[in-house]
Amino acid sequence: MKYPLHLIIRKKLSHILNATLALFRRQKHFQEHIDPKEIKNIIIIRPNYRIGNLIFLTPLINELEQKIPHAKIDIIVGMRLAGKILEPMPNVRSVIDIPRKLLLHPVEMFDYIKKTRKTNYDLALNISGGSTSAQIVTSLVKARYKATFDAHNLWAKFTHTQVRGLKTYNHMGLEVLEFLRFFDFPLPKEAPSLDIKLREEEITQAQKDLQALRKENGITQEQKIIAIFRNARFDKKIANEWWGEWLTALLQKNPNIVVVDILSPDIPEKLNDNVLAYGNKDLRILGAFFRACNLYVSADTGPMHLAVASGAKVLALFNKTNMEVYGALGANNKTIDIEKLTPQQVANITLERL
Repeated sequence: MKYPLHLIIRKKLSHILNATLALFRRQKHFQEHIDPKEIKNIIIIRPNYRIGNLIFLTPLINELEQKIPHAKIDIIVGMRLAGKILEPMPNVRSVIDIPRKLLLHPVEMFDYIKKTRKTNYDLALNISGGSTSAQIVTSLVKARYKATFDAHNLWAKFTHTQVRGLKTYNHMGLEVLEFLRFFDFPLPKEAPSLDIKLREEEITQAQKDLQALRKENGITQEQKIIAIFRNARFDKKIANEWWGEWLTALLQKNPNIVVVDILSPDIPEKLNDNVLAYGNKDLRILGAFFRACNLYVSADTGPMHLAVASGAKVLALFNKTNMEVYGALGANNKTIDIEKLTPQQVANITLERL
């Protein structure tokens, strides 16, 4: 995947800064395990702005709920809107969002520092390892234990670090389960999926939204509904022309299918008059809407992982990224490489998934 120049420059500058700071600290690898009986308050540090990366926290959150049910979890994220996805999960107490440009907003920065230092945590889990922002946050929070996996550019102070061994799971969304090793917990033999633990009222609201859409447009209960999301980051995005050809082929083969185009700030208008439109700022209800539809289709993007984590049936269309690492988790879902497929061929695969 190709990144824009400003991101490449920022990553390189961050790497240089971390490497320089790391010269002044030599981390040791502590092998003793953390006693889960001592842990009542956990802070998970993941100051990231991407929906998918925050949803990738759910396997760890759900495992901690099972294995340390008495522990409450706070989460530091980089995007408040995405953080709202995690806040209603059963064992999550609160989500704290880090302002995107702290140094340019001193008042917000001071407020953020107060929030991060308000609680004395038993354990801080730095998911991002050598990330500059994650290490700054790790240094700010007050915690008895601070744990992460080793990286060559670590400079923040940790009580527990481990050398990354062989990966148990290939998928990036399951990588967080490696943090169970700090407690000496066994990793799940069967790889779990993503799961945001939708509440019954959220599922009901999404079903009402779908029913209203059916009623407004005269759609019968027998007609299948497909939700699509056309946006994606950088060159993962699939062109509107491609979506138009896919839609034409799909409706030629089955004119009774209804396609709902999911709108967002980046996609304010629907593809064409042959699709319906839906949008919701509440990402949990949006995920429940995906679940209420018969199928969800999109490229490799955050809403795709939201659909998986909501229990929707998913067809993921990949063109640049690694399907094994970022594909749609779950036996009920399918990920395909569309680089050598025509929109018409993908339309056939879509119908097969229905």
